[in-house]
Amino acid sequence: MPQKDLTTRGGATGHLRGLRFGLVLAAVTCCILFLMIGLIFVVAPISIVTRNTNLAPTVIDIHGSLRRGRATLSGGYVLSWKTAASVLWVPHLDTRYVLEGNDTRITGALTTGPRGLVLHDTQGRAGPGLAGLIEGAWACDMTARVTDVSISWGWRSAAASGGLSIPEGSCSKSGQTVNVPPLVMTLGSAGRDAVIALSANDAPPMATVNIRRQRVLDILIQPTASKVFPQLPSSGPITLQLPF
Repeated sequence: MPQKDLTTRGGATGHLRGLRFGLVLAAVTCCILFLMIGLIFVVAPISIVTRNTNLAPTVIDIHGSLRRGRATLSGGYVLSWKTAASVLWVPHLDTRYVLEGNDTRITGALTTGPRGLVLHDTQGRAGPGLAGLIEGAWACDMTARVTDVSISWGWRSAAASGGLSIPEGSCSKSGQTVNVPPLVMTLGSAGRDAVIALSANDAPPMATVNIRRQRVLDILIQPTASKVFPQLPSSGPITLQLPF
């Protein structure tokens, strides 16, 4: 009987070791496959990705691969990037990018993987000409300072941090000019949502945007915003909900 028990225990231990080995082997295999797929994906010509994509009118030319490439934009701006695949801790792709022009230089990184997307370490200056890439935007004469901006989009939540500071200046559109005081855009998180708050002269936020994981933007504009943007009503707050 004792020998039979030892034999049974030995067999169970052998099965457990085999199961552990199988799980480790499966995990390693998945990591290798992900890395191989990632490498193939990043070295493929960027034209394969953009062939059936409607690019923005501001994109003049784009070439290279996802591993290393650049896009020429309107206004003399250039977006360049370098991507590397990694299997450390969690398999992911890490992309370093630079957006630069005569009045702009912004650097940052984008991490993509099973956990979602994370735009991080974004900093630099955004010149007034950059607004020309956005259709219908106001033409302003200020240069914004971007400080440690991070935005993450995961399976269950979104988050953000960092901020932008904009000095005093003026903006014009359709023959109308508006004097703008110094503005501060602060990025943060509330629960599972990313939050963007806009304020002026150290006052409470005049506008907030909640970026919800359900792909909805909840926008709240306070009556105080009308002091900066006269086109907005001052009788009461404005609430908007925009899906994306």
